[in-house]
Amino acid sequence: MSGFFGIFNRNGKNVTHETVDVLLDAMSYRDPDEADVRISGSVALGHGMLRNTPESGYEHLPLYDGTYVLTMDARIDNREELAEEIELPTDRPLCEIGDSEFVLGAYRKWGEACPEHLLGDFAFAIRDEKRKRVFCARDQVGVKQFYYHLSDDLFLFGNDLKVLTAYPDISQTVNDEAVANYIVHHQLTSKTLTFFEAFRKLPPAHTLVVSDTVARKKCYWKPEHSPGIKLPDAEAYAGKLRELLEEAVYCRLRSDYPVASHLSGGLDSSSIAVLAARKLKEKNEKLLVFNWVPAPKEEDDPEYYEWANSKNIADAEGMEHRYVTLASENVAGYMRKRGLVYGDTATFWYEYPVREAAQAKGSRTLLSGFGGDEFATQHGHGFYSGLFLHGKWLKLFDELKLVKKRKKGFRPFLAFVYHHLFMPFVPEKLYCKAPRTQCRNPDFDFLQKKYRELAEKEYGKPRGLTVQAKKTVREHMLAHWRHGHLQSRMETWAAGSAADKLEYSYPLLDRRIIEYVFGIPEEYFVHDMTGRYLFRTAVKDLLPDRIIWGSSKIESNRVKSMNETVSTALEILRNEEKHVSGYIDAEKAARRVRDLKAASNNQNDYAEKLRIVALSSYLKNTERLNLE
Repeated sequence: MSGFFGIFNRNGKNVTHETVDVLLDAMSYRDPDEADVRISGSVALGHGMLRNTPESGYEHLPLYDGTYVLTMDARIDNREELAEEIELPTDRPLCEIGDSEFVLGAYRKWGEACPEHLLGDFAFAIRDEKRKRVFCARDQVGVKQFYYHLSDDLFLFGNDLKVLTAYPDISQTVNDEAVANYIVHHQLTSKTLTFFEAFRKLPPAHTLVVSDTVARKKCYWKPEHSPGIKLPDAEAYAGKLRELLEEAVYCRLRSDYPVASHLSGGLDSSSIAVLAARKLKEKNEKLLVFNWVPAPKEEDDPEYYEWANSKNIADAEGMEHRYVTLASENVAGYMRKRGLVYGDTATFWYEYPVREAAQAKGSRTLLSGFGGDEFATQHGHGFYSGLFLHGKWLKLFDELKLVKKRKKGFRPFLAFVYHHLFMPFVPEKLYCKAPRTQCRNPDFDFLQKKYRELAEKEYGKPRGLTVQAKKTVREHMLAHWRHGHLQSRMETWAAGSAADKLEYSYPLLDRRIIEYVFGIPEEYFVHDMTGRYLFRTAVKDLLPDRIIWGSSKIESNRVKSMNETVSTALEILRNEEKHVSGYIDAEKAARRVRDLKAASNNQNDYAEKLRIVALSSYLKNTERLNLE
C-alpha cells in the first residue's frame, strides 16, 4: 500500500520544505521503496511508493504533466478497456505504463466523473493547475483510505493518519462521538469520523473538490442503482458469477512478489485460494496460504474440519500451507503498540502473525474472502419475506411446503415462519421487544458516566443493520453496505499492515461482483432451503462437496483458543500497568477480568465479556493521546 499526502494552503501561503519534511519523516516508518514530493506555491503533494505490480516499476510519483499533479494509492484493473478510450504515453508499451497514467488520463477525459470509469481499488488526489483546485476520489467500496482536515486556511489529506497527525499545529483532541461509536460496535463503523476531531474520512464512492473558496463532496456510485440482470436460469446466473469471480481473483494477482491468501477451509476463502493457486501455477509460482487455527496438538483430531479442510485443499492444489501460532505474550505486545487512534480498531489478533509471516516470505499481496457473506455468498436473509412482498406467493407456498416437510413438526415450522416471514416486517424499534429475538442487551456500566451516556445514545441510533433480517435480500445487502463494518475491517487491516509493506485485496468486494448480485432476481439466492445457492453452484467444481454443500463454518476450537489466549494477555497487561482511566471504571473492568473464568462454560457470554474487558485496554491507547 503506497502512502500519499497533500497540503493545500487555501489562504495562498506557500508550502515550506520544512513542513513537507515533517510529513515525509512521519512516513518513513512505512519504509517506502521510493519517496518524493512536488511543491508548487500553496500546494504540495507527497508520495511513498510501495512497488507491487509489474507496471509500478516504471512509475514515479507524484506524476506531473505540466497541468496536473497526481498522487495516489491505486490498482487499476480495467487497463485494457481504458487504453482504448483515453490518452496515454506513446513512447512505451502498455506493460510499462503505470496505473497513475490511467488515472490521470481518465481525469483528462471525464473530469470529475472519472472514478465512475475506473475499476479497482483507489484513493487519489489531482492538483488541477488550470482550475486552481484539488480533486480527490475514493473507490466504490472503500478498500483504499482517504483522510482529510479541512479549514478556511488549510486542506490537508492523505491515506495515513499517522502521517497527517504529524502536521504542526493541528489539534489532536479525541472525538468523543467516535469513541462512543467504537464502544458500541467494537470497531469504528462511522464512514466519516476518525478518533480525531480535526480529521474526517472521505466515504467510499465519493469525490471531494477543494479550491481556495469552495469545498464540495459528491457520491458518484450506489450499489442499489445496479441494473437488473436477466438470464435464462439459475445455471446461467451461476456461470456468470463464476466468470466475474475469476476476473476478480486474476486481476489481483498482478504482482512482482509472492502472493499470499487466507484459507480457513470455508467456502469463500477456499474458492479464492484455489482459483489463485491454479492461475499462479501456470507461471510456476506457489500460493502461500494461512489458516487462523493454531496447529493441531497431539490430542486433537487432525481430520476435524477446522484443521483438515484448509490443509487438504492446500495439499491438493500445491499451496504452501501455514497454521497460525498466537501466544498470550504476543497478544499483549500487539495491544501495547496497537494504533487504535490511527485506524487499527478491529480485534483480529491472528492477522498480526499472518502479516509478519507474509512479509518474511516477501509477499506484498494478501487475498481475503472478506465481504462474501454480505453480498456474493450471503445466505439469502430476507428471501422468504421478499417472495411474499413481491407477490410471488406460489413460489413461497412451494418453498414453505418443503420447509414444513424438513422441519418435522408443526412447532418448528411455525418458529421458522415467525423468524423468516413475520419478523422481517417488524419495525426495528420494536424488534428487540418481540419474543424469541437475539438482541444483545448493552451493558455499559464499566464506563465512566460521560462515556456511558454517549454509548447509550449511540446504541439508540438506527444502525441500518441488526440481528433482524430485512424484508428482502436486496434490503439486507444494503443494510450491510450502509452499516460501515465492511470499511472498518478494511481500514483496520490497512492501518495495521502499512509497516509490513503488505496490501490486502478482496475479490468478493469487486465492484463488478457487487453490481451483479444486486441485479440478480432474489428467488435465485436460495434453493431447496439451501442458502448461498448461486455461489455454491458457481464454484462446485473447485472444492469437495462437504465444503460446497456443507453448513456454515463454526470455528469453535479457534474461538476457544483465542479467548483463552486474549484472557491471559489481558491479565499480563493488568498486572504490569495501573492506569487511571477517563473512559473506564477501572474497578469494574478489573472485576470483569476476574469473572471471565466463571463464564467460560458459556462461549458467547465469555467472548462478549472478553470484548468488553479488552475494550478497556484498547481505549488506553486513545487516552494516551490526550495525556501526552
